[in-house]
Amino acid sequence: MRIEALTFLRFVAAIIVVFFHFGKKTELASYAQQFILSGPMMVTFFFVLSGFVMMVAHYNKNKETLRNYYMARIARIVPVYMLGLFLSFYLYFNQGGNDVISLLLSITFLQSWFPPYSLSLNGPAWSLSVEAFFYLAFPFILFAVKKSCISCKKFTILSLVFYLFSQAILSNLLNVKFYNGFPSISHDLIYYFPLSHSCSFVLGVSGGYIYAKHTQFFNKTGFLPIIVLILTFFVTCLTLQNSRALSGIVGFPLAYGSSFYSLLFILLILSVAYSKSIITSFMSMPFLVLLGESSYALYILQKPLYTIYHKYIARHFELSLDGHFYFFIFLHILTSILVFYLIERPCKKMILNANRC
Repeated sequence: MRIEALTFLRFVAAIIVVFFHFGKKTELASYAQQFILSGPMMVTFFFVLSGFVMMVAHYNKNKETLRNYYMARIARIVPVYMLGLFLSFYLYFNQGGNDVISLLLSITFLQSWFPPYSLSLNGPAWSLSVEAFFYLAFPFILFAVKKSCISCKKFTILSLVFYLFSQAILSNLLNVKFYNGFPSISHDLIYYFPLSHSCSFVLGVSGGYIYAKHTQFFNKTGFLPIIVLILTFFVTCLTLQNSRALSGIVGFPLAYGSSFYSLLFILLILSVAYSKSIITSFMSMPFLVLLGESSYALYILQKPLYTIYHKYIARHFELSLDGHFYFFIFLHILTSILVFYLIERPCKKMILNANRC
């Protein structure tokens, strides 16, 4: 079961991450700095959405071997990930601590488990290291849910307790002598370590469980999902834009970049999934869905392609700082679509066909 409107949200999240990394000095960022530069929070969105989609896709499957499941995951993430790693190896190896250990950890998707290697070589790929852990763990979560026959209500409550417990620990670590700022091992453990983001994935799974069990729940009350969607969207934007003020209200910094927003994101995802409105119809337009499908390449290739742009392309064009950034964005989106059609989709098909033989 595929929900097209959610696919486009991947692109929105990915482009915000690109702004966070490379667009901080643009004029647009100055108008809505906290929202435009909320890249780490968008990675939380990816984790929540991943848990949701995985549960919706697999809950009602009667028979699926672990081999087929893991091969499907490999086919989904490995080809473009390795392309990004190859480009990063060419561009950054033996620079800034990028050594053989960095390469080995990146090849095996283990970099986020070993501070200070989380951001080595292709920095944004740390989230794929975390995602790989979630992919590994998901069959066991699904088995536990089905075997125990736990209700949606109980599983959701457990997910919320896990979320609150995780946030209490992370926010506490952020405000004691343990935390030494960026860069440091303590920073990596709070913001890049897989277990620090597990509550996001589990909340996503709980949302997927609700949707898989009650797909038609809002059919008779069609306006409720769109109302929740609009309210959740505005609350999320308002919170992202005023995160510093929120920290001031509670009296201490919160770990915004480490799953803090996952509760809002699962509400947003559920409201989009249940909504049948002009908004979700617009988000399901073929070109917007294509942008969402190519967003994985947009995300994982952003660092090497940005380096390539400034090393080989930018000098041929006399543009302003903003002009160079938006021209890069245009080329980056175009390249991501080409990578989706020419590399990601064919490689995925080839791996899945080989697995069937």
